[in-house]
Formats: sequence, structure tokens, C-alpha cells
Amino acid sequence: MCNKNHHLVEIGKRIKDARKAKGWSQETLAEHVNIHATYMSQIETGKVNLTINILKSIADNLDISMKDLVSEYHDEDELPQFLKDVRAAYFKAKENERGSYIKAVRGIIYAFTNRRK
Repeated sequence: MCNKNHHLVEIGKRIKDARKAKGWSQETLAEHVNIHATYMSQIETGKVNLTINILKSIADNLDISMKDLVSEYHDEDELPQFLKDVRAAYFKAKENERGSYIKAVRGIIYAFTNRRK
């Protein structure tokens, strides 16, 4: 049986990971989103429901999509550490540099898939 707050906890973890990757404190993100730091803490721990407007503001301020925060496909425990490192580097990069990360990963995928044919 799934905990009714499971999705909120997962979203909170993703927010926290993206915030830390950006090098921001909870207080800094809360200030940018225009909410109290205590409320941000409760969001990150999955203790409160949040509105779509707040979720959108959080995503915008962390330079990620809302889809990245709410998507069902995020079982981080199953990813090899390398992929976790690539993901962290992607979120640390400036927005205009992220295309290079995507091209590099696609190049690796292409090289490996074509090698197997």
C-alpha cells in the first residue's frame, strides 16, 4: 500500500536536490518564490500540499521543468552513480550550458547503441 503522501515526499526530494545542486539554501529559494522558509521546509519534506502556482515558481527559480518535479519516472535508487553525477552537473550548469550536457549524453548513448548493432 502506498503512503498517501508518497508523491509529496518524492516531489519534495526533487526540489531539495535541485535546490542544493544550484547551491541555494531553503531560505534563498523561499525568498525567490515569495513564501516563508518554514513552508519551504514543509514542502521539501512532503508535509504540505502545494499549489500549482508555487510549484511553477519553484521550478522556474530552479531552472527545471515542472515535469521534472512531478514525473513518475524518478527512481533515483536504481540509477548508477554516474547518471546521478551527470544529472547533478546538469542542474549546476548555467541554463545556456545545458545543451552541451545533453549533446554529450546523447553522443554516449549513440556510440553505445551503434556499437551493439
